[in-house]
Amino acid sequence: MYLNPVLNAPMGPDGLPQQVPEEEVQDHYEDFYEDVFEELAKFGELENLNVCDNLADHLVGNVYAKFRDEEDAARALAALQGRYYAGRPVQAEFSPVTDFREATCRQYEENTCNRGGYCNFMHIKPIGRCARRRGAGCERPPRTGCSGLVV
Repeated sequence: MYLNPVLNAPMGPDGLPQQVPEEEVQDHYEDFYEDVFEELAKFGELENLNVCDNLADHLVGNVYAKFRDEEDAARALAALQGRYYAGRPVQAEFSPVTDFREATCRQYEENTCNRGGYCNFMHIKPIGRCARRRGAGCERPPRTGCSGLVV
């Protein structure tokens, strides 16, 4: 669901992707995070909202939301069916995983993962501006224990 602007950078005259300024990437991500948080919060209290920063096909752009109440997650899932975000269909499903701590790359959190974006463990993209502002209901809950809805 998350489209990292680095992956969609236009090609330069040398045939290589153009550099995207880090500030632009972070602003894009935080706008995305706020959009998703605000939309999902309509269905109930979110305990966690995590976005994967991986490049591997099975993780790229995945968003994991954990609601406090299972019924709220079910309502969100039903409401997301047939919806689009940024012109692309949202593919939401329940996750069979109840605790993502074991699926999260601890080395990434310590900035030491040598596998980069192709690591098979989740690289959870951190949030910055939004949490500092604490506006529009976008306070970032703790990352540990994420489970629930995958969008």
